[in-house]
Order: sequence, then C-alpha cells, then structure tokens
Amino acid sequence: MVGPAQPFFPWVVAMRRRIYRYLLALAIVALAFLAWLSGGRDVYVKDDAEALARVIRSEVGQSPLSYRVHVAWATRNLAAQRHQSNARMVCSPCGPQEGGRQVSSRQPGTELDRQLARNVLAAPAMLDPTGGATQFIDPALQDQLASRAATGYHGRPYWRVRRQWSRGYGWEPSYRLAPDLELWGPKRARRSI
Repeated sequence: MVGPAQPFFPWVVAMRRRIYRYLLALAIVALAFLAWLSGGRDVYVKDDAEALARVIRSEVGQSPLSYRVHVAWATRNLAAQRHQSNARMVCSPCGPQEGGRQVSSRQPGTELDRQLARNVLAAPAMLDPTGGATQFIDPALQDQLASRAATGYHGRPYWRVRRQWSRGYGWEPSYRLAPDLELWGPKRARRSI
C-alpha cells in the first residue's frame, strides 16, 4: 500500500512554508501599495456648486453662517474676475491652497455646504454682502502659520501679505467681518459728493 507522497527531506516542508509566508506577505504589501496609489489620485470636480461647497468646508468648516456666506461670495467673485468657473479655478484638481489654487478645496462639502453654494451661485450679484471682495484672510491664523513655517506660509506673516496685496496687487481691505475674517478686493472707485 502506498501512502501520500512524503517529501524526501523534512527541510523541504519547512522551506515550502517559508515560501508561502513570504508570498503571502508580498501579496499583502502589494495590495497595500495599490490601495495607497488609488487613494492618492487627484479629485476633479466639474460642478460649480460642488467645487464651491468644497471651498466652504475647507476654508471655514463649522464657522458661523455669516463667515461661510462671505467666503462663498468672495470665491464666486474671484472666479468671475478670472473669467473661470469655480470648478476650474479650485478643483482642477481639488486640493490645498497652493500653486495656482487661491483657496483650499481639499475637503468634501456637506449637504449644507452644497445648498449654500447653490444659493450663492444662483443669486444676482447685487445681493453680494462682500461688496465685490475677492480675497479673505484670518490675520491671526496667518501669523500663527507663518511662525510655525507651515508649508506655503514660511516668511508670510499677515503684515507681509497685507503689504503684498495692497502694493503689489493694488487690492484694498473691504472690511473685517470679525477679528478672524478680513475681506479684500480690487480698489473701488471713490465717489465724490
């Protein structure tokens, strides 16, 4: 009677087990690498309301409604000034504020953000509460990020940004909605009385 085939040497069985473990570990590493690659793909958004919702969530998140409205209008105004759609300006691809992207669109918007974005995009320009502002800044946060030398903020405290915006770009501060939200835009013509 012949039994199941036995390897000639016991070390062959041990070697086979090591090879299987090695292949299993290699497969796990390969799957983890593929998951990392797929998660790192850029997100492109073509819908203006979705792009603006991402800006609202990324820039002011859970802030009061007035902050969220003003940031949405300033972003809308900037896109109009650049003759671009919001989606093209902030989500080609979406991401943090860097390079040519003037505002962050890194975080996906919520349904409330989407509704606000749709309302702002549908409203006539005469309802703009910012008076045409195209930029916004939190002076204290700007200083904090500059002092930490955060990426994109190194050497850019608020006073330096303010000087660049007014002297370099010809912008002026429109107003401060609160101590932590200042709105800026192109210089407006002064009316004489």
